[in-house]
Amino acid sequence: MRIVISKDNDMLYRSELLSFDPSMEIIALNPLDSSDPDWETIPESDALFMCYQFLFAARDNPEIHDSLLSLAKRMKFLQSGFAGMDAQILQDVLKIENVHIANASSVYAIPIAHYVFSQILRWNKRIDHHIEYQQSKNWAPIAGDGELTNKTLVILGYGGIGSQVAKLGKAFGMRVTGIRRNPQDDEHADEVLGLDRFEELLPLTDYLVLSLPDSPQTRDIINADILEKINSSAMLINVGRGTAINEDDLTDALNDGKIAAAALDTTKVEPLDANSSLWTAKNCFISAHDSAHSLLSLERAFELFFQNIKNIKNGDQIVNLYSE
Repeated sequence: MRIVISKDNDMLYRSELLSFDPSMEIIALNPLDSSDPDWETIPESDALFMCYQFLFAARDNPEIHDSLLSLAKRMKFLQSGFAGMDAQILQDVLKIENVHIANASSVYAIPIAHYVFSQILRWNKRIDHHIEYQQSKNWAPIAGDGELTNKTLVILGYGGIGSQVAKLGKAFGMRVTGIRRNPQDDEHADEVLGLDRFEELLPLTDYLVLSLPDSPQTRDIINADILEKINSSAMLINVGRGTAINEDDLTDALNDGKIAAAALDTTKVEPLDANSSLWTAKNCFISAHDSAHSLLSLERAFELFFQNIKNIKNGDQIVNLYSE
């Protein structure tokens, strides 16, 4: 078996790879330099771990993009380090025939779920108000709800991320409903329903988490009509694609009190334009698409690649195999 990985991953994991298969040929590349060694000299191989270093380099450098795409065409299997497949290099890779591609959707579920609850607790415990009071040296206890017990958590786009969010929700004593195109029971949710049941849940929803991919069906799924129906004390948290939200409608709903708060880790255009009304919308908390960041994610991404290498060698199913 011949595999291609970054020089950093080679340094960290070569011995582990060889302990699995001593005959494995490992080719290590510098993701920032397609001449180190010359990527065009790399022969056809069984697998390429397209870790985040390759993906970011391809995003920022057209030469790397082209070289990486050429390299990908000589592979039988590609493991992406990204959960989504909307990066330009990955869109181009998907057009390659006769190559299996897996995403890393399972890798980032834990840190993203932790982000979701950092924002939920931020709002529920009025952390921003406490910070303001401290800055003004104002000793003023803040009354309010103060806990999440029995609150209704609805997760629109119930996959790996949604399941981790649900797991934490149940730990806080919340009522959890997942919504997905093809409902199937999950141990962490009280129920998983189809999209046709989504709108009937809105008046009772306390926290709505979006974990949706980008698709024609999901674009602007959160719009003025939905925001008219949602509980006015609800909070919206988006950790899926920013295209799911009509941002003008959300701004109006926040400013008009039709929804209480929103935490947005993604937006339609990134970086978010300085003139966007979201920056100043009432109770709108914005982060720069960093909810997935975790030092453990790097380790988990390699573990997923390694597992898939084992599965390929043993004739087992590839984990997170991508299919449109």
